[in-house]
Amino acid sequence: MAANDGASAREIREALKHQYFVDGMSDAQRSRLVRGMTIQPFAAGQTLFHRGDIADTFFLVLAGRVKLYRLSIDGDEKIMGLVGSGESFGEGVLFMSTPRYPVSAQALEKSRIVAINRTEYLAELQYSFQTCMSVMCKLTARIERLLDEVESLTLRDSRYRVVNYLLELIPEPADGPVRLSLPTSKSAIAGRLAIRAETFSRTLRQLAENGTIVLCGGRTIEVPNPKLLRHALRTKSAQAS
Repeated sequence: MAANDGASAREIREALKHQYFVDGMSDAQRSRLVRGMTIQPFAAGQTLFHRGDIADTFFLVLAGRVKLYRLSIDGDEKIMGLVGSGESFGEGVLFMSTPRYPVSAQALEKSRIVAINRTEYLAELQYSFQTCMSVMCKLTARIERLLDEVESLTLRDSRYRVVNYLLELIPEPADGPVRLSLPTSKSAIAGRLAIRAETFSRTLRQLAENGTIVLCGGRTIEVPNPKLLRHALRTKSAQAS
């Protein structure tokens, strides 16, 4: 679907308003970028790219959800990230001398995704120092978050990982009851946390049994008191996996 289509161009411009990677760009720069962008539909299970493919594009999710993953030599899947509406991915390839995707990407559900040409973006980036700083700050923050995840996945037990994940879904200032909707299937979340799906479900049940959360059915979870959930993160837990 070409961005030159009026409705598509308007949708992309609206989505770009909240994106760090165009922060500081002029209206003229953004307009030139939009002209080269496309909105691509993907069915659930459809692959966007494979690890090692030439990376000439990065992406912005308009609707749906995408799984970023790697396969081991034995074919085991490790989910590296779950990307939802309003989030971008693939920017890490922007500054590689020979850009290749370090992961594979697959739509977990029906999705609409904006494809942004790397070469065209870099051509605009060189004229905006503010945008360069915004991109560098964001990528640095992602590296720091990945280091935290490495610590969690290597030094923490499965209960800690599940509780920490739930806390990440809660809006920062919330202290009263919060109703959460898991953004994707429990199996996909478990894969992201490097635990088995049954371990994830069992840990949720354990948290519900002691009143820390309420399982409302489907993907909906209520957290009556976020402070109790934060306390559960600090308490020593038995390995659940």
